Amino acid sequence: MKSFRIVFPLFLVFLLLACAATPDKSNNEPAKLFAAGGTVLECQGSQMLLAIDIPDFSKKSGSVVDDIANQVVRKSYILEGTPITIDGQKGNVTEVRGSQARITFDQLLPSCAPGRKVSVHVPKKTIAVVDFEVIGGNRKEKGRVVLEGLTSALIDTGQFIVVERTKLPALMNEIQLSLSGMTKREKDGLAGKLLSADLILTGTLTDLQEEWEINLRILNVRTGQALSAVAMKTRLFKQMELRDSGPWIEDFESADPDPAWVLRAETAPVKKNKKANFSVHFDSGQGAEDSSRSLRIDFDFSGDKDFFAFANNYKKRDLTLYNGIEFFVKGTGKFNGQFYILTSHPDDPNRIDQWTAMMVVDKTWKKIRIPFNKMFISRGWIKKGAQKTGAVPGDQVLRLNRVEGIQFGVGSNKNDAVSGSIWIDKIRLYGGSEMPG
Repeated sequence: MKSFRIVFPLFLVFLLLACAATPDKSNNEPAKLFAAGGTVLECQGSQMLLAIDIPDFSKKSGSVVDDIANQVVRKSYILEGTPITIDGQKGNVTEVRGSQARITFDQLLPSCAPGRKVSVHVPKKTIAVVDFEVIGGNRKEKGRVVLEGLTSALIDTGQFIVVERTKLPALMNEIQLSLSGMTKREKDGLAGKLLSADLILTGTLTDLQEEWEINLRILNVRTGQALSAVAMKTRLFKQMELRDSGPWIEDFESADPDPAWVLRAETAPVKKNKKANFSVHFDSGQGAEDSSRSLRIDFDFSGDKDFFAFANNYKKRDLTLYNGIEFFVKGTGKFNGQFYILTSHPDDPNRIDQWTAMMVVDKTWKKIRIPFNKMFISRGWIKKGAQKTGAVPGDQVLRLNRVEGIQFGVGSNKNDAVSGSIWIDKIRLYGGSEMPG
């Protein structure tokens, strides 16, 4: 009876995850194969010792997560217990040592001379990425940032089917409750089997203040053995990779406002031979609702028909958890204002696209709510701005996980007024089950 209580809940987990988390194999199509070159080292009966030229899947992005993904691919390219095809002949990997593998075939090899070059094909693997543990410091959210970035990088290699991370917590909880006597390796191995995974990737990130110590373990589910670990000390992220995915609530009441705001004193015209100018500062005399402080933009177009006054916040963000942004706005008159989100291309952070939403500013405070899925790319940006930053027209995708900056502003081409001011206050992101009103 005791064994039934242990096995039955795991059987239910298996049924649920087999339907929801694993790839559909009902069509009985063979797994996609990936090719590599190899050199025969030794032959004996139905066995072959092979040196395999494992391809390099690294990108030239310089990203640490891309480098880790490449290491994971290379260290798991050949797995013990998995099928393999050598020059069209099917066999199984029985032993792996570095880039050398011993292959066993169902029949004797007709011709197997040492030094012979062969073509090696291996199947695409399924990998489950378990949450990373962050040790030390107070930057626990960075574990999630690494996890999401590495998951995307693994998918981009084309070598893996990645199990949905959202399916893993329920599975691990079930294992903890039902099989408390198992070791962590045994639990991870069982998790992989229930998910029909070939590999489990897990590990720790240790915050050393100036740098991070990364220790990742790759578990071969078929054998229950840990493959070569990925271990390094690094700054881990370039600044572009550290993105704030937390809530953003900005009411400008704090004595130490967000340093990502770009303030500008009105000192000289922005353009040569033009009088147009603007300034950005905090105003302690204006605030929406119960607030007493706001962000203020003063502008003077002075005959410039192509001038834009704006306030920038250049904090790098990941806004994928949110549906949109809301804020209060007020002006010295009625103006047509703009709200922009600047997003970058995953392969080049300098390739920027500018996503736009329009708003009407009045003399009284008004709440503006902008759903991200209603934002657009203007024709002018595609023709001019995109080309200046290297973005390719037609390749515009609203990558909310790669927000490089947010702008509020007003342009001379949308307004008749020569000068004026607008105020911004009570900025916040909304999302989850909350829908735009």
